[in-house]
Amino acid sequence: MTNQDLLSLAALDGACLLAALMMYRSWRRRRTRPPVVTGILMVFLAVLATSLVALGVPRNIVVGPTFILALFVVLYAGRYERRGDPAAKPKN
Repeated sequence: MTNQDLLSLAALDGACLLAALMMYRSWRRRRTRPPVVTGILMVFLAVLATSLVALGVPRNIVVGPTFILALFVVLYAGRYERRGDPAAKPKN
């Protein structure tokens, strides 16, 4: 692995872990399911991308699509949470 591989992986892992921490913070406030699922997915994506690059897959094939997929996951979780979680209990 080159320095460029390590730098791009560190940026991707940092972004995924930052998103996971923000989802954890959101979960602590609302106690709904979408932030927890999204946070777990972010950590999984970071580990998967790092593993693939460590196994020899070229980083430009892994990092870009993983980052785009992570963005879609966060956007979908926000949309799902705004629409309302059917499993969430009403606060009456």
